[in-house]
Amino acid sequence: MQPNISSLTTSFHYDKSPLVLADIFAQTTSLCCWQRPKNNVVEAYFNHAAATSRLELRHVFDIESLKHNLDTLLPTGLGKEQAINDIYQLAEMLTCLFDCKEVGLRLTATKSAMCPRFHVDNIPVRMVTTYLGEGTELIPNESTNIDDIRRNKGEFVGHKTLLEAFDVALLKGSAFKEGHEGAIHRSCSVEEGQWRVLLTLDPM
Repeated sequence: MQPNISSLTTSFHYDKSPLVLADIFAQTTSLCCWQRPKNNVVEAYFNHAAATSRLELRHVFDIESLKHNLDTLLPTGLGKEQAINDIYQLAEMLTCLFDCKEVGLRLTATKSAMCPRFHVDNIPVRMVTTYLGEGTELIPNESTNIDDIRRNKGEFVGHKTLLEAFDVALLKGSAFKEGHEGAIHRSCSVEEGQWRVLLTLDPM
């Protein structure tokens, strides 16, 4: 069970309601997280897809055609429709929040940490969720800053927290807006023989 992170940091906002994602516009907030329950059907679909197919999508999609494109590109399997609906719901939320019509989507299955060192993304904002495996590892902004992280070559000794599977997080990047700090994070480690399935969405 994850600790009550909201009691440990003011730069991270966690809640069981998706409305928490709107808090990302507050200057002192670097991350908002909607803590939602796992969907066992979607999890099973991605477990099967990762093991049997090359799951690697990276493309800019118009929200209007997203479902059709995902239906064409994703492998067949039980739970595919539910998985597509979940991705679409998250993309639609992102386009509503940031008043855009396209999303930069990346959906990937990996057996290793893609970004093993702590960093801040050089983008305005990114939505992240993990469908299979552990989630993204984070450092509250109260604990350090990106300049110290760079001096320490992406390493940090101190309090860290981990997103859980199916958590939906908005992470600010360094290009969000002047005066706003980006979320310091890294990919989690992946146990030997296991898969991690990660979805990221960027407003375009």
